[in-house]
Amino acid sequence: LAINVVIVHLSANTTQKTKTMLPKQIISPLLAAGVYLLCCVPKNNLASATTHSAGGADRISGRGWYDRNRNPSFISAKSTIDWTDVLFQTRGGSSTEAEEEGVTAVIDTEATAADEDVANPEIDDTSDNTTEADEPSLPRNLTFSATKPYDGHLEDPDGIPTRFLSMKKNDRDEAKSSFEAHLEWRKEFEVDTLLGRPHPKYDVCKAMVPHYFAGRDPQGNIVFVQRPALLDFELMRKNNATIDDLLLHYIYVIEYCWNIFEKGPTEGVMTNVLDMRGLSFRNLKNQEYIGFGKRFVNMMSSNYPGRSYKTLIVNAPKWFHALYKIFKPLLRESTRNKIVILKKGKQQDAALKLYLGDSLPSDLISGKNAQETPEAGTRYFLPVEEREECEPGPNSVVEFDMREFCIEQLKLNNETLQEVL
Repeated sequence: LAINVVIVHLSANTTQKTKTMLPKQIISPLLAAGVYLLCCVPKNNLASATTHSAGGADRISGRGWYDRNRNPSFISAKSTIDWTDVLFQTRGGSSTEAEEEGVTAVIDTEATAADEDVANPEIDDTSDNTTEADEPSLPRNLTFSATKPYDGHLEDPDGIPTRFLSMKKNDRDEAKSSFEAHLEWRKEFEVDTLLGRPHPKYDVCKAMVPHYFAGRDPQGNIVFVQRPALLDFELMRKNNATIDDLLLHYIYVIEYCWNIFEKGPTEGVMTNVLDMRGLSFRNLKNQEYIGFGKRFVNMMSSNYPGRSYKTLIVNAPKWFHALYKIFKPLLRESTRNKIVILKKGKQQDAALKLYLGDSLPSDLISGKNAQETPEAGTRYFLPVEEREECEPGPNSVVEFDMREFCIEQLKLNNETLQEVL
């Protein structure tokens, strides 16, 4: 349907009305982006705005760093994805209907030059804005199961966590099928014991694409920042790494987040920040890039549902705003209320300060101090050596502690971090 909307606009471009809605300058970008979205989504999902389960999974070749003696099948549960996830999900889990209630209005600065207002969310100023976490007390047992005492599975007759029921809108059969597929996925890739095994490619995977925990927002939610346009295939090949290594690394990071950094006693959620600097149609034409995106979203949506509080899309190019205007009516209202699209400038800086508080990384602030796109094959940042050097951003306290945790596990196994070339 979304693609048809674009085509109808394009085919009717002889009318004055269409010329007003779609200037010639954005016709090609919209069509290219529309085709990209079409390619990213299973065909049986295009006619629906909900997620459906389906059998089958792709296969991959190569060996992951977590087990050199076996060839993994695919880092994915047996389910398909909602195309809307491709638009705004990238991270430690997907969203649920229950979380979306009461979320503040969308700030959409693409409307500053058009006809929409900027909504200012109400934020509790009394919340703890502390970005420095206490040094974690690591558990001796580093085996973590798919369920927690507080996730609702104990009260459920079928042992299904509430997040999976919410993902399927309380359709018990579908929720049960999804959770069983998730358990199979964890068993196949030994996710329960992943944090207790050495991860020598930690620094390499961190260098392949910028992603980091900046701290906590004013509501106490974890802030996860990513720059997906900077996925560096040249650096990946230079370091003899693979997409499989990167996907396994993301599992490692998310498992650390929900089992060590955020221990409960309630189910935590994330404020996700997608920094779109560097995004161009060159990315959308890159089959490696598209392939990674499809697999990443599928993996996260299927196995970590109900973890999204809000998604902030920052430094979005002009054509992205135009594309979102077309697709926005097709999204559920509750979903639209979770997406915040901003473009570089003072208004974006003010909004980010409001949403992230003291956890706002300096590299997201507009101006001369903001870190721009690095050259291919070069690192986005270098880790600090002392905890006292930490600040919100790529070298936050959370990131420092997670890397130290990884190094400790390597030492126990007489291994070291692989140097990034």
